Amino acid sequence: MLMAKENLRTVNYQEQRSRNSHLPREKSYDLPHVRPKRVQAHCGSLLLCGILLCLVMTSVGLIAQYGRLVAGSYQLQQMRREIHLLQEERERLHIEVNRLGSLERIEEIAVNELGLQYPEKRQWLILSARGN
Repeated sequence: MLMAKENLRTVNYQEQRSRNSHLPREKSYDLPHVRPKRVQAHCGSLLLCGILLCLVMTSVGLIAQYGRLVAGSYQLQQMRREIHLLQEERERLHIEVNRLGSLERIEEIAVNELGLQYPEKRQWLILSARGN
């Protein structure tokens, strides 16, 4: 009796397959290199999106680096210009210090503006130190 039921199931399955023969059969993809076209298309689009994302990120990185390079170059040029101006001012101030500190100018101011005079010989006092 058990045998009869098993045979009946086998017959019913075969009858169903023959009735549904117009329907496409399900494909089994046991091999890893055989994939349905939908899965292959999906993988291709993911790969394309990944490549585009990498290209965009690389482009943004390169543009950012170029921007930093331009900004650094601009700052360097400004600092060089400022150094040049400060060196010119330093040189001008050094010349002015030398002019104002000259002995001829000091003598002229002392005699003409302050009314100072050279001491006469009798106004000199000579001191000598005696040794023990």
